[in-house]
Amino acid sequence: MKVLISTMPTTGHVNPFLPVAVELVKRGHEVVWHTSDLYRAKVEATGARFSAYNKAPDFLKIPVKQDNGASGLTAIIGIMRRLFVDRMAGQLADYRFILRTFPADVLLVDMCSLGALALQDFGGPVYATLGINPLVTPDPEIPMFGAGGPPATTWFSQTWNWCMHWMARTLFNPRMLKLVNDERLGLGLEPYGKELEFFDMMRSRFLHIMPVTMALEYRRRNMLRQVHFVGPLIPAPPTNFDPPSWWGDLDTHKGKIVHVTQGTYRIDEVNLIRPTISALQNEDVLLIVTSPNADTALADVPPNARVADFIPHPLLLPYVDCMITNAGYNGVLTALAYGVPLVCAGRTEDKADVSGRVEWSGAGIDLKTDKPNEAQIRDAVRKVLGEAKFRDNAHRVKEDFGKHESAKEACILLETLAETKAPILS
Repeated sequence: MKVLISTMPTTGHVNPFLPVAVELVKRGHEVVWHTSDLYRAKVEATGARFSAYNKAPDFLKIPVKQDNGASGLTAIIGIMRRLFVDRMAGQLADYRFILRTFPADVLLVDMCSLGALALQDFGGPVYATLGINPLVTPDPEIPMFGAGGPPATTWFSQTWNWCMHWMARTLFNPRMLKLVNDERLGLGLEPYGKELEFFDMMRSRFLHIMPVTMALEYRRRNMLRQVHFVGPLIPAPPTNFDPPSWWGDLDTHKGKIVHVTQGTYRIDEVNLIRPTISALQNEDVLLIVTSPNADTALADVPPNARVADFIPHPLLLPYVDCMITNAGYNGVLTALAYGVPLVCAGRTEDKADVSGRVEWSGAGIDLKTDKPNEAQIRDAVRKVLGEAKFRDNAHRVKEDFGKHESAKEACILLETLAETKAPILS
């Protein structure tokens, strides 16, 4: 089987694909991975062949800002157009170029490739998507994307969600659909009908793989049948990791160990890392801080803090009793795969939705802000460390995750799709 993988060049999009690529190669399949040169080394380490962006605009060079004079919904649509619609033609051109010498049986993409959908509609290979955020669908049980909060269980809360989804269908979807259809017409494709949701275009109608289980995902009466839950896809730690000089403190420290991270994308230490350092400086904990350029940006820290630019989570988390995070999806999944309870402080992108699922599962606390003050952080950490229910629930999620061989299950699904060329429905 020949598999073409295509991802945006960010850690949150690349990392879940790494174990799948490794397993595909292990199973004797050929893999080409289309992304930016920034991730060439990681791609090639899996055994896949690297293919650089050519016509497809590099996500990292796209300005994630409002159009001049735009505000509100118009500004959001402008950003979405640049990130998704404007990249479609370039993606399609790159895929066609790759397929000249690598006739892929199936494509596996993140949720940012309308080019894969266009290629399939032109009669090209079928494609699957891999979820890089929680599963948000326009069901009455599910809060609108970005709203956060628990699943709706009452008539009132379900009616509220229905109204929010209706507003999105009425105000957002027609404008996004027009942008997509204008691009499709320019490529020579038929336009989609108004009944199609924009977010449905981002998920393959043949196979959508979710790197989670129902222990951390909301139930709904009308679950999409092409969705399959395989559990977290966590890359193996690098074999050449050089631990910081203080690494031995993790073994010798007798008290609790707390870890704080804001991930790797659009980091501002002022939002979470610095307030956490101040909040916990007098607590009886060892605080492990990871952030790019931490050694210079966070040189002046209290005696109970240790800093590093980067530490692979599979190496650090076995020591950790509580993780404070801005609720990046992969970081949260990895923490819970190790049974580590969480304090979540995220509101941008999908982070409110991730935080809501953590609190709903009982495995952590959602601070419901991305700029918590010191008292909020300190109180939440004390609560997570002091109440056994958080650790117990984190271990319950860990056990559910552990029932899956995630990469193997994902590969079996891809093999089935490549063989049948038909939707894989549950």
